[in-house]
Amino acid sequence: MSKEESILLLVVSVGAFIMPFISKRLMLPSAVGEILFGLIIGIFFKQFAAESSLSILHFLGSLGFLILMYLAGLEINFEKIKVTPKKNLFIYILSILIIVILSFVIVFYTGQPKINILIYLTVAVGLLYPVLKDAGLLETEFAQSMLIIASIGEVLSLLFISGFFMYFEHGLSKETFIQLIEIYIFFFIAYIVLKLLQLYAWWNPKKMFLFIKTDDPTETAVRANFANMFVFAALANILGLEYIIGAFFGGMLFAMIFKERHEIQEKIGSFGYGFLIPVFFIEVGLRFDIFSFLQKEVFLGALSIIAVILLIRFFAAIPLIFSGFSVKEIISFPFATSMPLTLLVAIATLGLETHTIDEKYASMIILAALLSGILYPWIFKFILKQNT
Repeated sequence: MSKEESILLLVVSVGAFIMPFISKRLMLPSAVGEILFGLIIGIFFKQFAAESSLSILHFLGSLGFLILMYLAGLEINFEKIKVTPKKNLFIYILSILIIVILSFVIVFYTGQPKINILIYLTVAVGLLYPVLKDAGLLETEFAQSMLIIASIGEVLSLLFISGFFMYFEHGLSKETFIQLIEIYIFFFIAYIVLKLLQLYAWWNPKKMFLFIKTDDPTETAVRANFANMFVFAALANILGLEYIIGAFFGGMLFAMIFKERHEIQEKIGSFGYGFLIPVFFIEVGLRFDIFSFLQKEVFLGALSIIAVILLIRFFAAIPLIFSGFSVKEIISFPFATSMPLTLLVAIATLGLETHTIDEKYASMIILAALLSGILYPWIFKFILKQNT
């Protein structure tokens, strides 16, 4: 490790520790504050950060990204989706489908870059959950419905993201269809294996707890989850998918099988959000030039992106009129689903790594993620606090 790399690691470690306090004072989501911190220190370490793709910081950031996506899959609550009344579930799915359809229509009608389809249709739980928790709304029926909608949207978003980058690499070719069949077979076999594991655990309940209990001195549950994450990430990469897509589906399948997973979920979350995930967001900021955000084309492009995202979701809110929500809640829906910060960062990161987009366009996406992560949570909470 070089002297400059050691200094950068020191600065990033301190930043990962102090940014939650600063972000809270500035009323910013932690992820937004961490990206901004990375942008600021990038002024002094830009050349080194650009040349050190094999550095320990890059490794820690990539591992944080992997854990972030695994936790995103692990946080999807299939139990709540199953017990949701069919009428409401139909309305929620219809709202998500409207977002998807309008994203395709707008991009093809206006001739925008195809990656904008992903940007416009992306919905994520990542930022919505802490915003609802911070507003004291987490236990309300509306908040739980928003989390269900966001969970459905996140699964669809990840499917579209994986499909897009596969199409970018192979196009509509024979290789693409073969790869799709291989991926389907892989996930089907993985699901069957996990189901058999669940059945075995049902006959041997004490052994089931090895995968979810947190008081084991050998931390078997943590090992099992990390093994699951790395196996899915590795196999996804072998099948031509991005490794983070594999991590997401690994977490999602684990969530489908093990219902009582809250303790191990919290333990992995504390490990990830405690250090590695903040390092990832800081490293994202390091990759970009903060002054590029001041360019007129980048700034206006980012404003256009967040405006279109919000506009699409206003149309998607129409079916919610029949779900029993109040007018205030329906108006807040577009803002609740317009802050997919983590997945926008993922799209920009994958776009750069696969050379789908250049650094300027990636800067536009990151700036859009930051602006939506700053503005929309505040507006969302402001609307819901009216007359309460």
